[in-house]
Amino acid sequence: MMKKEIKAVIFDCDGTLVDSEVLGAKAMHEIAAQYGCSMPFDAFNQSYTGRNMALNIETINSFSETPMPESFATEVRAAMAIKFAEELKEIAGATALLTHLHERGIPVAVATNGPRAKAEQTLGLTGLLSFFQNPDRLFSAYEHHTFKPDPALFLLAAASLQVAPEHCAAVEDSLSGLRAAVRAGMQTFSLVDVDSLPERLSPAPIYLAHLSELERHL
Repeated sequence: MMKKEIKAVIFDCDGTLVDSEVLGAKAMHEIAAQYGCSMPFDAFNQSYTGRNMALNIETINSFSETPMPESFATEVRAAMAIKFAEELKEIAGATALLTHLHERGIPVAVATNGPRAKAEQTLGLTGLLSFFQNPDRLFSAYEHHTFKPDPALFLLAAASLQVAPEHCAAVEDSLSGLRAAVRAGMQTFSLVDVDSLPERLSPAPIYLAHLSELERHL
């Protein structure tokens, strides 16, 4: 089936535009270990991507003799902020791709499972936030009370851009995000090799080894 023209691009944030996934996982795992979580970092890191705080805390609690304290999420957010300020970088090619899209007049948005404050911080630190302002093009699952793999967040972003879902490209790096984009009826692009995913999606997302490869699909 012939692909339809791409008239807008909707990006995930963590792991797609900013290289925050491992840093975030390290911050959460370090705090969890202080409270007795025995889960090895490598195992936690594999389950962390694309999941919201509540689901990650459920995983951590399953490896802990006592549940994480009520202050856990706040402590983790603070630890993440420090790591991001010290080490965060953009995903290679993000600025160049967003500049290219802007020059071509292709509107963009971010649809993230993370809080708005986190997205604004990470995009700001990497110099990418200006691409999603004036008007506001940042959609947080926490604000809209809908989390991927539910497609609603992507559909909200498409509606704001005034572009039909089938004319939107969605760029993701997690299974939950890819599920959401496919269910939204968007042309879905994956920054992880689709053959490595534990689930086959239909239609299959297109693998991008580098963000710049999206340009040849426009």
